[in-house]
Amino acid sequence: MSIQVSTRIDEVTKRQFDKVCERIGTSPSNALSMFIKGVINYNGIPFNAAVPTDSDLSKGTAVRPPFGFGCMKGKIKEAEDHDWFEPMEDFKEYME
Repeated sequence: MSIQVSTRIDEVTKRQFDKVCERIGTSPSNALSMFIKGVINYNGIPFNAAVPTDSDLSKGTAVRPPFGFGCMKGKIKEAEDHDWFEPMEDFKEYME
């Protein structure tokens, strides 16, 4: 069972949000669901929600989230014995 959640935001913000959702190929509803599940999985807000200090503002770090596209580049390595096709074995019967 699902329930409806509602909130109020200004019209400009809503249009900007809709535009971003469209560009990334998801609906606003799905994006909000992902955010809610992210809060649950992270056990908090999954991005920096602290009040920026003057120092943060001068360094340009106040608006930069602690993670983003490419932030883990070079930090995650594939296991040497990883077989990319092994998981496909589970779906062979569906592919025939």
